[in-house]
Amino acid sequence: MELFRLYWKLVGAQVRGQLQYRVSFVLTCLGSALLNFVEFAALALLFTRVPRIAGWSLWEVALLYALAETSFAAAEFVASALDDFQIRIGEGTFDRVLTRPLGAFFQVLAEDLALRRLGRVAQGVFVLAMALVHLSLVWTPQKLAMLAIALVSGVAIFFSIFVLAAVFCFWTVEGKEATHIFSYGGVTLVEYPLDIYSDWVRRFATFVLPLGFVSYYPTLFLLDRPDPLGLPDWMRVLSPLAALALAGVAWYGWRIGVRHYQSTGS
Repeated sequence: MELFRLYWKLVGAQVRGQLQYRVSFVLTCLGSALLNFVEFAALALLFTRVPRIAGWSLWEVALLYALAETSFAAAEFVASALDDFQIRIGEGTFDRVLTRPLGAFFQVLAEDLALRRLGRVAQGVFVLAMALVHLSLVWTPQKLAMLAIALVSGVAIFFSIFVLAAVFCFWTVEGKEATHIFSYGGVTLVEYPLDIYSDWVRRFATFVLPLGFVSYYPTLFLLDRPDPLGLPDWMRVLSPLAALALAGVAWYGWRIGVRHYQSTGS
């Protein structure tokens, strides 16, 4: 508990510091939201040419998009400090974290919190609300629970990917950009239904890097749609297990990376 209490104190200091410039904060949040809203507008424009994509309507795809964007944006917000982790490794500033009598992982996370990314979170939530209104779903307690579980699991999955990208830096230092295919590329992948992709991509996003459990399988559950890929219905509720499994891999990888770390110049 002491570790978490310290984490929140450090994060609170970050928040207070960034809110000293209120106008700048508001403008950067708006800019982030508008930039991503243009992306959604491009998706909507596509549906003016084709009424459906692989049997999915605009607002069904919008639900996929919103779950993916909201989860990714929230994970990116929490994992802000991992963005420049390769610089900490290259310059050796990670050394000072290891000399303190507290967990290195939470110390790193507490060193930065980019409030500007809340704009992207807000845009994802806005599109999610629009999609749910237009779809007129018949809500049940199970569906309400699935919506909440899908968002939490999605955040955990993307956060784990950010952690694994940081772990990659322990061995490559300058190769973090190569991991963007799984983080920034991953969110783009699951903004669309998996059945539009080739078989190996669908299998990868289900059984290797469980990105499909961020939006695709929860959306099948919410829409009461059978899986066009022929997978059993019970797979649609496995988002929490997929998130826990990937989080375990990320945590184990972090511990190995810290043990492997030999300071700058090594």
